[in-house]
Amino acid sequence: MADTRAANAVMCGYIRAGALEEAREVFDRMLARDAASYNALISGHARLGSPAAVGVALFVRMRLAGLEPTEFTFVGLLTACARRGNPRLGSQVHALVVKAPSCCVGSLLVDNALLGMYVKGVRFGDALKVFDGMERRDVSSWNTVLSGLVELGRYDEAFELFGDMRDSGVGADRFSLSALLAAAVEGFGLHEGTAVHALSLKSGLDMDLSVGNALVGFYAEHGDSVEDVIDVFQRMPVKDVISWTGLLNGYMEFGLVDMAMDVFDRMPERNFVTYNAVLTGFCQNKEGVRVTFARKSGFKGLGLFKQMLEDGLEVSDVTVTGVLNACAIAADMKMSEQVHTFVIKCGCGSTPWIDAALIDMCIKCGRSGDARLLFEQWRHEESFHIAWNSLLVASVRDGEYEKALSTFLQMFRSNGVQFIDEFTLTTVLGLCGALGFVEFGKQMHSFAAKTGLLSARVASNAIISMYGKCGALEAAVNVFKQMPYRDLVSWNALIASHLLHRQGDKILDLWSQMERLVIRPDSITFLLVISSCSYTSSSSADKCRELFLSMSSTYGIEPAVEHYAAFVYVLGCWDNFEEVEQLIGKMPFKPSALVWRSLLDSCSKRPNMTMRRLAMKHLLALEPQDPSTYVLTSNLYSESARWQCSESTRLKMRDKGMRKIPARSWTFHGNSIHSFFARDRSHPESKDIYAGLDVLILECMKAGYEPDTSFVLHDVEEYQKRHFLMYHSAKLAAMYGLLMAGPGETVCVVKNIRMCGDCHSFLEYASAATGKEISVRDSREFHIFRGGKCSCRE
Repeated sequence: MADTRAANAVMCGYIRAGALEEAREVFDRMLARDAASYNALISGHARLGSPAAVGVALFVRMRLAGLEPTEFTFVGLLTACARRGNPRLGSQVHALVVKAPSCCVGSLLVDNALLGMYVKGVRFGDALKVFDGMERRDVSSWNTVLSGLVELGRYDEAFELFGDMRDSGVGADRFSLSALLAAAVEGFGLHEGTAVHALSLKSGLDMDLSVGNALVGFYAEHGDSVEDVIDVFQRMPVKDVISWTGLLNGYMEFGLVDMAMDVFDRMPERNFVTYNAVLTGFCQNKEGVRVTFARKSGFKGLGLFKQMLEDGLEVSDVTVTGVLNACAIAADMKMSEQVHTFVIKCGCGSTPWIDAALIDMCIKCGRSGDARLLFEQWRHEESFHIAWNSLLVASVRDGEYEKALSTFLQMFRSNGVQFIDEFTLTTVLGLCGALGFVEFGKQMHSFAAKTGLLSARVASNAIISMYGKCGALEAAVNVFKQMPYRDLVSWNALIASHLLHRQGDKILDLWSQMERLVIRPDSITFLLVISSCSYTSSSSADKCRELFLSMSSTYGIEPAVEHYAAFVYVLGCWDNFEEVEQLIGKMPFKPSALVWRSLLDSCSKRPNMTMRRLAMKHLLALEPQDPSTYVLTSNLYSESARWQCSESTRLKMRDKGMRKIPARSWTFHGNSIHSFFARDRSHPESKDIYAGLDVLILECMKAGYEPDTSFVLHDVEEYQKRHFLMYHSAKLAAMYGLLMAGPGETVCVVKNIRMCGDCHSFLEYASAATGKEISVRDSREFHIFRGGKCSCRE
């Protein structure tokens, strides 16, 4: 083409249409080219994703043609380097900029392109040097550095930079606010996010689509209720698939799965991110095999994933991880093998998260051999701790606490302290709490303080919970008081600690503090506080009733079956069985086994045979395969001397091949765990333990202790009944603790099930006979035995 200007215009038109080959053809046919011709083609290649080398080759031709580069030349080259992730080449272009004509040096366009190239190339230090040296800055300059700080997780610096931006007189735009909301979601909380929301309202940017989407995402993560998410969504004048997906995710975050699926059904458009959000939401709410998706078509199990494949949607790493997590929740071995095969066949890239999810799925689906094989074939050296964490979490979840502790120590010996991150720390603290291993918990607390992990609220919350479960209530309170900022989890952890110690009055005081500080409770808070009403110094049925009613009326939280069960137990404990009957009759859903079990438990506090029979009848109907139901029923029959019914119940249990969970107790000496089963002789010092226990039992019997044989089968001789009782796991663990305890030391025992009445009575006498304090934490609460009395009788 003879007319250079006309040819440039044609070439630009092709580039805007994405027709790069046609644009290149026009360029090649041009008889005369100017700098604008080269700039247009260099920018076109950069914008349409060509390798940066293509733009460099054009730049070389431009220089050989004797044409001087302009600021647009460098912007095109730097854009190509940024999009192709080539900061090394970008730094060479930067050197050319420095040597370029004066029109390019100090150009705002070039400086902004340099900023973008260094930020996207993860060379943030170089980006800051460019930023600090800029003669002029516009909102794009500030936004580039702001987004870079957010991507690096430097959220506090992002908010500081935004303050400097406003002080410099540059106003925020939609990109600024979206970046700040992302920082608030990841690094801060409600206060910072609502401040950004207020700024968006003042500037009118809340009506912008990207800001609205960011607000929906923020309130889904940090809102007080799903109403916060709905309010932002409904105010948005324009909505896209991201907006709808954000609303769906909000419902999922607040556990409203059915409402989330209603949103899914109403969505005008869906993409693979939408499906991933539903899949992740199912996993978060433990509904891996829920029949919710495409209800009209009757999809079951992993129907959501099947539908994605049928619709030809993209399967990302997030999708694969979600499917593996869903399969783990289903705990179906055959299904897990099919999904595992699909992951291999589809050639999904091996990432730490997918491989960790595979290990977790195999463990939960009973394929421990495959899980171990995956662990041994782990290929991601830089993230090997993720594989270790998978094994650690699996052991904790399965209740194999000693195995979990052994796994952690192996991790420590293999990798040192560098692998212990926030997640590992909280997992190990939870393990210490489950075991009641306070000495090891203290060591992890010290480690957290030395490494700076203690500054993370999630770590401090885990430490509070650990100390509470280990019986170190004062230490838990001190950690809570020293926290510079507490969230709702902090309050719940402290309340749960007091609940283990039966301190109902203290919990009601904490509830009053939360009300004064306007801390909004969640369903867990209500469950804990309602449960505490059975442990108050005076009848708190009225307070419990008030709390239960305020859930929906004041806080908009609909009571779940757990709340009804807790309320039933409290009413039963205070002998309000008529109200219990009315409450169960008015429940908005069918009473579950949990409700009837709570009623049965309360009958042990306030004997009521009519309610007891009613609860047993429903329990046997609802949980015919649960061995604990049969054991409980048999024990209650034995308690009332109905031996034939007791024996019949146990025979039914044996005929069905059921076995109850074996009682197990453990105690600690130094840094070692010593565990015992009933009549267990596997301990290396069992000879001394049994000899000491025989002597202590005789001393206690002299003082008035009488073995309670009422729960032992009636057709067994009395001396055999006594033999069964003498060597229960709690007695063996307590005896070992007494043998090893030094002067003034408390003997600490943890038991995996409720402590029986005989062991309770024996330990009261044992504490008087030995002068030692004995602490026992069973599956429900602490019992502190001192001088012949237990804390539960005070």
